[in-house]
Amino acid sequence: MHHTKRRQKPKRIGYTTNHERKNYALHLLFAILLLGFFIFCANRLLIVLGEMHFDTIRTLRPLQYESTTVQDSEYEPQCTNLITPPTYMLDELLARHGNNLSVYFENLETGFVYRFNADLVYFSASVTKAMYALYLYQLAEDGAINLDSTHAFTYSDANWGSGIIQRRYDFGATFTLRELLRLNISESDNVATLMLRRIHGLDGYKNFIAEIGGNPELVGCRVMNSNLTANEAGLFAREIFAYFESGGRYSNEFMSHMFNNQFPFIVSDYPVASKTGWTSPIAWHDMAIIYAPSPFILVILSEREGWCDTDYADFAEISMAFQQFNRLLA
Repeated sequence: MHHTKRRQKPKRIGYTTNHERKNYALHLLFAILLLGFFIFCANRLLIVLGEMHFDTIRTLRPLQYESTTVQDSEYEPQCTNLITPPTYMLDELLARHGNNLSVYFENLETGFVYRFNADLVYFSASVTKAMYALYLYQLAEDGAINLDSTHAFTYSDANWGSGIIQRRYDFGATFTLRELLRLNISESDNVATLMLRRIHGLDGYKNFIAEIGGNPELVGCRVMNSNLTANEAGLFAREIFAYFESGGRYSNEFMSHMFNNQFPFIVSDYPVASKTGWTSPIAWHDMAIIYAPSPFILVILSEREGWCDTDYADFAEISMAFQQFNRLLA
C-alpha cells in the first residue's frame, strides 16, 4: 500500500499543475481580448468625436496618400492661442486630382499658410496679367504714368486668343490706359496686355517683381507667357490685397476689375476678386482673394484641357473645401 500511494501522488500533482496552466492561459487570453476590445472602442470614439468636430469638412473623401503639404513657418499667426485644424483631409482631397495640381492657401488675418505641390512650375497663362496691372497702378500712384493717356491698336499688338479688341476693333482704334487695364483683367484680353507691355516695357516690371521678393527669372517676354508656381502666385495675391487695402487712388478701380472677372474658376459664398488663366492643355489656373469674414487667398494651378464640366466641378469642390477649412481658422 505504501508503494501504491507513492505512485499515485505524482500523478495528482501533475494533473493539478496542468490544470492551473490551462486556467492561467485562458485568463491571459481573456485579458488580452478585453484589452483589445477597450482599445478598439476608444479608437472608434476618438474617430466619431473627430468627425463631429470637423463636420463642416465631412464631405472630403479619404484616400491613402503620403502628404506633400508644408505649413509655412515664415508667417506667424497673430493670434497666439490659435488652434489649427488638421490638414490631412485637404491633402487627401487634392491627391485625388492627381500630381498636376498645386494649391496655395493663406488666411490674411492669422497668417496661416497651407501649400500643396506649391513649388511645381507651370506655364502662367493670363494669371500674371494681374501682377502687371498692379505694377502699372503703382506707377500711376507715383505719378509716373497717366491712366487717361490714349494709345492706338497696332498690327504688332494683334494676337488671337482671349479678349474683345481683336474681334471688335480695327487697327488704329484708340484706348486709354485705364480701359486697357480693365480689359486686361476683366476680359483677360491678350491684345490689351500686349499693348500695355509695348507701351511700358518689361525691365521696370522685372525690377518690381524682384523688389517684392518674387523671381524675375520666371517673367516671360509677353507677360502672359511667364512661368509660375503656386508660391509665387500666393505672393502676388498678397501684394494685390495689400494694395486693395491701402486706400490708394486707384485701388478700388483695380479691385472692381478683379471682382468683375468674366471667367471665374474659383467659387465661394463670399465675394471673389480673381484672375484666371488658361492655355490648353497645359494651364487651367485661378488666383483669388476671397472676402469672407476672415479673408483668405486661394490659388489653384493645374495642367488640364479646361472648359469642361469636370474641370469646373473639381475647382468648385476644392474652393468650397477651403472655404469650410477657413471657417475653422476664424
